[in-house]
Amino acid sequence: MAYTNISQGKYLLSVEKIPLPPLSAPPLTFPFPAYFVGSTAPNNVEDGINDVANPQGCIDQIAQFLSEKDYPEILIVVHGYNTALGCFQTDDSPGSGTKRWYQDIRDHIAQNCDRKADGLVLIGYRWPSEQINGGGSDRIANKFLYALRSLPTALKTTVVTALAILVTASIAVLTDGVSPPIGVEIASIGVLVAAVLVAALVITLFLMRIVGYLRDSYRASNFGVPDLVELIRQIDKTVVANPSCSKNRRIKLSFIGHSMGGFVVSNTVRILSDVFDTSAIGNLDTGDSAKAPSPDIGNVFSLGRLVLVSPDIPAEAIISSRANFLSSSLRRFEETYLFSNEGDMALKLASTAANYASFPARTREGGYRLGNVVVRSPLKTDQKADHNQPRYGIVNLDASAAEGEQMIDMQPRAGQRGVEPTTVDYRTVDYRTEQKEKIGVSSFLEYLHMLKDQSLSHRQRNILAPGQKPIAELFTVFDCTDYYEFLTAKDGQANKKVALLSYGLGKRSLNFFDYGWLIWAMVTGQIDNHGGYFYSGEPDKAQQKKPEAYVTKQLIYGLACLGFRPFLASLSNEAPAGTQSLAVTQQELQALSQLCESRNIQMLLAAERYNRDVLGIWDEGDRAGY
Repeated sequence: MAYTNISQGKYLLSVEKIPLPPLSAPPLTFPFPAYFVGSTAPNNVEDGINDVANPQGCIDQIAQFLSEKDYPEILIVVHGYNTALGCFQTDDSPGSGTKRWYQDIRDHIAQNCDRKADGLVLIGYRWPSEQINGGGSDRIANKFLYALRSLPTALKTTVVTALAILVTASIAVLTDGVSPPIGVEIASIGVLVAAVLVAALVITLFLMRIVGYLRDSYRASNFGVPDLVELIRQIDKTVVANPSCSKNRRIKLSFIGHSMGGFVVSNTVRILSDVFDTSAIGNLDTGDSAKAPSPDIGNVFSLGRLVLVSPDIPAEAIISSRANFLSSSLRRFEETYLFSNEGDMALKLASTAANYASFPARTREGGYRLGNVVVRSPLKTDQKADHNQPRYGIVNLDASAAEGEQMIDMQPRAGQRGVEPTTVDYRTVDYRTEQKEKIGVSSFLEYLHMLKDQSLSHRQRNILAPGQKPIAELFTVFDCTDYYEFLTAKDGQANKKVALLSYGLGKRSLNFFDYGWLIWAMVTGQIDNHGGYFYSGEPDKAQQKKPEAYVTKQLIYGLACLGFRPFLASLSNEAPAGTQSLAVTQQELQALSQLCESRNIQMLLAAERYNRDVLGIWDEGDRAGY
């Protein structure tokens, strides 16, 4: 069903193939189809949209490829706030922006993930993001001009009046004259203070407009999400219409969402989820344990892996409560991963400050972002927090156990249908709630922190309904705060450790001064503590100042396109593909722990991953209660 019409016109989406690497680059070992899809929504509502090639031809190609494969999969990658469109790498250009990043993802998977499914298709999706320093039709000069033009008349009049008062007052101070009565002087001071405050408020709103965070949030919600939904719907429709499509075979749909891209992904899944799915309908209890929605969505898709990297979404997304608007969609994925960094100042300061007036929280920590949730081993009773250093690798894995690697803070779970006694669950920690009631909270939450001295269990214990499981248990978390790589040295010197996301201080918690230095490093470009997970190194190796973020790229891309079990197998050259013996999988799990430990990454393994991918036990009822 080849579609040959490539006419130009007005379409919701533009679709183009991601080109192969230039001739100067190494050829791809395992090439596979990859596409760049862009929303044609404009940066400003007054702007027109450019004519683009009819995207149906590429959608037909995607559908045909998926219909012919035994194991069809789509991996969709979504960028975050303040991201340029850029260009692909060619012999004449090193590439830049979103296009170069998606091209790098394709190249990395093609070179390093030989166990990927034969039917994998990569889609790099771009929604209309605005750069702080300007770009395209929104050059920095134009941004200031547009901000002045769009300033409401009331605010414009207010700030002009305030500035006029300040100028008049300054002239009066510099001019000798008779001192006014004390009452008039006090009133004048009051007027000046009010004028300063009003001018400062309007200028702050003006600068927020220039920064573009709230404008990007609007675009993500109203352009990025609907257009991504439409892309998936169109692929679904085209696959169903394809005569080669097997009606009984589901296409696995996985996502990588970085920063605000995590918001786009999670809200896209909310819309795609069938609200009339009978397995997702229980009763009106907030902790209804009967709800166990299927990963199947639409006619042909099944949700696979969700990888959130420094997600710019509320930390409430990992806390089970009435306020959690994402749990119904997050629990539909077969596997869920979170990559976070305590030193991510773009989230800790910029995002939290921008959402201060909009997010409905009455406490500061209620407005924190998911990308700042970090892993900390529970404190030893004989040590203070300041002296309890991070434990790298899989923090809830005991490699010294006599029976082989054992999960810490877990206990056998027996007595349920189809579950062998070797299945493990997190043990329960008993707490007293604010109402002095005793409630059990999963020990998994003892490892996750938004605050320095309190784990998520303190937040969860007061709102978890009886019989309800915390949604956090479904996440496997990688805390990359101290992540580093080696920079190849010259002249026979030892390779240098370079921290890519923070200064790699090895502290249990960063303090106020650490945050100050990280802000300076972020502003000056020394450290990218928000996007350093994907750093590819300088194009000119002789001038390279930072090493490639190889391990985080290996983890993020490998887990997204392979899944946990095949990714474990890829770490062991000795284990044949498909081997499921407990000894082999424990060996592979230890290899993953050592890989993380070698780069100062703290990993918190979900019990579901251990049960299903290590012990080989799969219970369909495990998802009930979330």
